[in-house]
Amino acid sequence: MTLSIEFENAYRSVEMLSELLKKDRGRLEPRLGAGIIDGMFADGPLLRESTLEATSARRARRTATLGQDSAALSLYGRVMAGRGACKRGRLDRQVCNVAGVGRPMKVSVVASVLDGARAILEAYAQFPDQLRSVGVLPADIEQIRALSASLETVDAAQEHTKVTAKEKTAARNAAYKRVKDAISIIVGAAGLQFVDDPERLALYEAVLPVQKRARPAPVPQA
Repeated sequence: MTLSIEFENAYRSVEMLSELLKKDRGRLEPRLGAGIIDGMFADGPLLRESTLEATSARRARRTATLGQDSAALSLYGRVMAGRGACKRGRLDRQVCNVAGVGRPMKVSVVASVLDGARAILEAYAQFPDQLRSVGVLPADIEQIRALSASLETVDAAQEHTKVTAKEKTAARNAAYKRVKDAISIIVGAAGLQFVDDPERLALYEAVLPVQKRARPAPVPQA
């Protein structure tokens, strides 16, 4: 059973108990701790809302990650092209070192790509004539600068959606646990209250999710 189905089942259980408690609340409440019923009623809608919010936050995070990956790949390609121009143009070792030629750079790591871009920008700032001599134009530098700023913005947004998704998931999981605990306590109290009323008790027990039992292993035939 997937988590989304478990959350939906918990919400439906709250709705079922709500109907039963319209008649039985006065008899069950003395058996329950303070706030159990009202807490469950408050957490039921919260569970539904937080489940939807957690799903939305995860989708936003995936979208932000795709945007981040695209921006990083675009900048990475231009940085590598700039390094390649420096290397193939046989520029001085000092220029190549400042430009980051030969330095490891991972497209999957934003900080690594941004460091690579900063190296190209620094090399152009220090040695503009040398880089111009191998084909690096001011327009290339402006594009690297703009892509760097864009990647930093996208990365910050991705980090924000990551934090938001974690917070929404934590809120949903906390609400789910409270709802499950409250349902279990209420049904347990109903077992005491309606011990002589099996039909009424059965309505409460029906609220609990059915545990799927493992099939017994087949008995070997002689």
